[in-house]
Amino acid sequence: MTILFSAPPLISVLVLLCTTHFAAASTLLPDDEVEALREIGETLGKSDWDFNADPCGVDGGWGDNKDIDATSNAVTCQNFTDADNNSVPHVISIVLRNQSLPGSLPPQLFRLPYLKNFDVTRNYLNGIIPKEWGSTKLRNISVVINRLTGSIPKELGNISTLWELNVESNQLSGALPPDLGNLSQLIQLQLTSNNFTGELPQRFAELTALQDLRLGDNQFTGKIPDFIQNLSNLSVLFIQASGLQGPIPSRITLLEKLTDLRISDLNGTESQVPRLNSANIKTLILRSCNLIGELPDYLEEMTSLNILDLSFNKLSGNISSSFRKVNYL
Repeated sequence: MTILFSAPPLISVLVLLCTTHFAAASTLLPDDEVEALREIGETLGKSDWDFNADPCGVDGGWGDNKDIDATSNAVTCQNFTDADNNSVPHVISIVLRNQSLPGSLPPQLFRLPYLKNFDVTRNYLNGIIPKEWGSTKLRNISVVINRLTGSIPKELGNISTLWELNVESNQLSGALPPDLGNLSQLIQLQLTSNNFTGELPQRFAELTALQDLRLGDNQFTGKIPDFIQNLSNLSVLFIQASGLQGPIPSRITLLEKLTDLRISDLNGTESQVPRLNSANIKTLILRSCNLIGELPDYLEEMTSLNILDLSFNKLSGNISSSFRKVNYL
């Protein structure tokens, strides 16, 4: 008997070869990072990640938009070249905004050595900020509008790469750790609407890269520190209902890059409206700051000013006609 074996059609062979080649050439996230994501998802309460799909892809709940600046629900990867000149993907960003996450913040972020961005804004996360984050290389941390408690761990001062730290609208408390003064690259520090106490650490004078500092709606004590003058790159400064006392430091005049200055509810010594040298100020709020005397003439020179609020002070004098385009609060 002769048995004939028919060769598969050429097209089938080509499809098989191409499929095999694609599988061999496709880059996969390292197993330890996949396992880290599994633990991170469990801690956060993120239940729709499908680990049968590629975490660096768009299927399986990993996000349909990989643009970090636009997405609200995505894990983003980037390829890096290893010691053997192979291209290997690593997780660089986790953004989970408005996901109704019910869990807590994951200590396991340090197991993603290339992670730069972690944003879990507007969820229901509780518990504390993990001290383990101090061994990461994060650039941006945003945990805004959650239910976090406890204090900011001093270990965050070890994240030498950090650019932005935003913990607004939680239930955090305690004194701010002086170790945050180590963050020489920090551009944004946003602490509004928590229960922080104590004086601002003197070491904050070392945060000379800061452009945006928000301290309002807290329970700080002591005066607004004179070291504010050292933060010469500040463009945004919010000290509204912070608990800090006046007067407004006279050397605030050295902050020539200010565009938005908001200070309110200061107790303490009476003082005059401080001299401000920034021609770029668009919003100036000095509400209930124990200010006395006449309105300073220099206000007329602030041609960029859109919003002015000097209410609940003891000021006198006339409002110049040059303020016709300013929105008074």
